[in-house]
Amino acid sequence: MSPARACHCRSPGFRRALLPLAACFLAAGCATRADVQGLQEEIRELYSQQQLLLEELRAAQTDQEGRIDALAANLRDERGDIARQLAGIQDQLLTVQELSGLSQQQLAGLRDQLERDRAQARFALPSGGILPGAVPAGGEQADELYTAALTQLQRGSLGAARLGFQQVVDQFGSHQLAPDARYYLAEILEREGNVDEAIGAFLEIQEFHPTADRVPDALYRIGLIHLELGNPEDAEQFFERVVNTWPDSDAAELARSELRDL
Repeated sequence: MSPARACHCRSPGFRRALLPLAACFLAAGCATRADVQGLQEEIRELYSQQQLLLEELRAAQTDQEGRIDALAANLRDERGDIARQLAGIQDQLLTVQELSGLSQQQLAGLRDQLERDRAQARFALPSGGILPGAVPAGGEQADELYTAALTQLQRGSLGAARLGFQQVVDQFGSHQLAPDARYYLAEILEREGNVDEAIGAFLEIQEFHPTADRVPDALYRIGLIHLELGNPEDAEQFFERVVNTWPDSDAAELARSELRDL
């Protein structure tokens, strides 16, 4: 630069001409920084809002998943309840079918008994007795009821079997099959896990039928129940009772074997 040009640049007039232009550049620079800062603040605000929205979405998703799990659990429970109800209905239908078959046999027996009663009434003796060799009232019906109940027991239909045996006991308590019916009623109770009631039912056989052949069998079964319950002393008492009172019975032979093992 020539001395004259350098001098001109350092002149006060030139410097005064640059002042407005410099002020404009400075103002433009300040405005740009302010805009950048404002934009950064907006970005930070938007980011914060986005994070809040994400947290809300996560919370809503967690809540929704919890509701879905609860609904699924309720659905499983309801399906289980429905399955149990269906199984119960099926069992009831089977019982109804079994009882229906038993009732038909009872009705047939009642019809036969009615015919026998009519025949006996026609040939009744003046004294009010019946002809020699006539079947006692209810004898065949008791046999039919007992046979039907025993068939149901062998099939595993405990409810139908119980009904038949109970009718034999209630309606034909003095019949020769009544002790056997009581024995099987006690056995059904034992199968169902009602051991205390089973013991009481076995004891009733001797109470109501003291001379019946089923008495030693019933006492022997009580001894076995006590063994299963872990009461060997009580079991021993019943086994000895069978051996001492009914020494020639089949139950006595079994009781002797149990006593040898005690």
